[in-house]
Amino acid sequence: MQKNTLNKLTLISLLASATATSTWACNGSHVIGIGAGHTATAYTISANTMKKGSLYLGVNAETVRNKNLSDSAMEADGGDHLHAIDSVNAYSLSASYGITDDLTLNVQLPYVTRKGIRAGEDHGGSFEVHPHDDIKELGDASALLQYKVYDDKFKVALLAGLKAPTGKDDVTFVEDGEIKVLEADLQSGSGSWDLFAGVAFTKDFEDFSLHSDILYKHNNKGVGNSELGDILTYNVALSYTLLDHKPHTALTGLEKENHRGYSVDTFIELNGERAGEDRFNGSIAGNTGHNIIFASTGLQVSTENNYSFFVSVSVPVYQDMKGVQNDVSFKSTIGIGKSF
Repeated sequence: MQKNTLNKLTLISLLASATATSTWACNGSHVIGIGAGHTATAYTISANTMKKGSLYLGVNAETVRNKNLSDSAMEADGGDHLHAIDSVNAYSLSASYGITDDLTLNVQLPYVTRKGIRAGEDHGGSFEVHPHDDIKELGDASALLQYKVYDDKFKVALLAGLKAPTGKDDVTFVEDGEIKVLEADLQSGSGSWDLFAGVAFTKDFEDFSLHSDILYKHNNKGVGNSELGDILTYNVALSYTLLDHKPHTALTGLEKENHRGYSVDTFIELNGERAGEDRFNGSIAGNTGHNIIFASTGLQVSTENNYSFFVSVSVPVYQDMKGVQNDVSFKSTIGIGKSF
């Protein structure tokens, strides 16, 4: 397949769930991750942009599985804003559009589920851990612009975006016969308008490419006078074309018509995220904030009729959770999309 065709097929290999909560213990990925160019990436944003008028539509599912945090460990701490969660699943609709050859708009809307939620409660000096119902709600929508400003020996794109408070932010629970609102960092929506800004770099070769990006997300005040910690993500990726199956030039017209070309790309990445501590009513919340780095790998298959399929797996190679929080065990993503 030609490189310009693959640019349209694989622009979005993955849109990571852009939920608005504050810790890996309580959510999926914080920002949109975009795979672009003639080879794939997972969470690393490429500087490659779509051709003017090109459209991509896709769906993907991400699972973040956490390590167990026992009730006894939580009770021994007895601190504020102490939560545990077994897993987070995010199912996302995504779209990308080439406004010009150098400017691409990417949007995403997730539906988020959190399973196995437990929270510590102080009952007059006696600290207890209480289970909560699973949360299954619409998340906050995100939009990200890629503007390619340099394209010579390598490529550079500026990144800017917005997260809108479309998710549900007033989920309640019943405790001792009283209806209470779940804390902001466990809600599916943050209730805030947040901003993205960053830069992406790409160097394309014949069969492989190098990508890196830095993206900062500033979180404003949201529901319940909460302010979730700002987030810095930093990524680097190497992607490689394993197979590029094209119709042979010797084939007849009918044979070419019945032939189905495809390509298979693989990638390895390091994906880092540093999240600041949350604030509630102006005070810093304990047991929030983290620095975590994942190693990711996966495959993407793109077909000549403009479909693409991807799968990725990530494991933490370093994680520093402030206070008492779930460590992450792994995360995985799978999805399919079509370019027009």
